[in-house]
Amino acid sequence: MILAIDYDGTIADSNAEKMEWIRKHLNRDIPVWLCNKTDCVPLIGEAVYTEMGDYVYERESTLRAPAVPGALAALTTLAATNELHVVTARPLRRLAFAEEWLAKQDIMHLFRGIHSSHERAKSTICCRIGARLLVDDDRRHLGNRDCPGLRRILLQCARTDAPEAPEGVRFLKDWPAVVAAIEGSA
Repeated sequence: MILAIDYDGTIADSNAEKMEWIRKHLNRDIPVWLCNKTDCVPLIGEAVYTEMGDYVYERESTLRAPAVPGALAALTTLAATNELHVVTARPLRRLAFAEEWLAKQDIMHLFRGIHSSHERAKSTICCRIGARLLVDDDRRHLGNRDCPGLRRILLQCARTDAPEAPEGVRFLKDWPAVVAAIEGSA
């Protein structure tokens, strides 16, 4: 099965980098699962989110980000029986930093392709590559239903309550649950 996996907040914990930036610059504590764009902009504003992104998505911060808990083991497991693709909203210039991070973690070889959805919907890329599942930490990328048959998982690690999600989107709170859901459906 072809799986599309988001990068920021799903594989690399750039949300932890955002959480630290918010703490340092705004003196606010926001849980890591609320640091995706959809949930964070209402809390800190679009302009501040953009300023934060200009720091978090650059090379130094990208390379410093830890892996999302359980991501590396889960991706290794999933790659054994599935074709994995990264589908990220990063623009091409910042995509290179994500590729460098994946290589540094020694998991670049697990992915058949890395795609930027910066100027298009992630579901459009999923249809083009034949993906049957999209895993993302931001529900804004999961609501588009223009790719028939595409299953969607909202992964927000450590979140204790079930967030609002678009119809047909399954919420999971950790990578082991994602692996179990995928392996149970194969």
